[in-house]
Amino acid sequence: MENQDKKRLLIIDAALKRFAHYGLAKTTMTEIAKDISFSKALLYYYFPDKLSLYVSVIENMMHTLSRDLIKSVEKTSTATEGILILLQKRQAFIQKYYKLIEYTQMIGSELPEALYEKFTRARAFELKIITELLSKGNLSGELAVEDIPFTTEIFVEAVSGIHFNILTRAKHLFPGKEEFKLIFLKEKRFAEIFLAGLKPVNKS
Repeated sequence: MENQDKKRLLIIDAALKRFAHYGLAKTTMTEIAKDISFSKALLYYYFPDKLSLYVSVIENMMHTLSRDLIKSVEKTSTATEGILILLQKRQAFIQKYYKLIEYTQMIGSELPEALYEKFTRARAFELKIITELLSKGNLSGELAVEDIPFTTEIFVEAVSGIHFNILTRAKHLFPGKEEFKLIFLKEKRFAEIFLAGLKPVNKS
């Protein structure tokens, strides 16, 4: 069983490198098998098709990101610092793996159920970690948030809107460094303004 798990992880790692560099459409199962000197038959033993492999790659990647985010956020001393670190890590992740995740934007509402479930879980994780940070801010007196779950939803949706609006205005197929830089600058500034509005009002 341990050997099977190792082979499965080898396949996922090779697929991640291919998908991240070339995108899903331009990657073949044959190329992935060749990269790790596996037969196509062995590849198909673990993954019946490219989509099932893609879903496993996305899941593995999200686990890695989640662990990294939790470790990074735990080291922060304030809610504001935690949220800004989260945005920075999130943006670096999207930029690094854009060619991998852009497939989901291309197929839109026809997102396969397995992929929909992974992205739903990812969104739930993001909401959870921001909710915890806002709660931390309330407890420390840094913030005074009345409805934390609702406030979290507003924040996440607004940040997603910044990302979406800038990418839809880009004139080339894939966003370049300037677009990603602008996205992060606007997200960071928005977060600073948003969080400043959540600070306790000093009544003299």
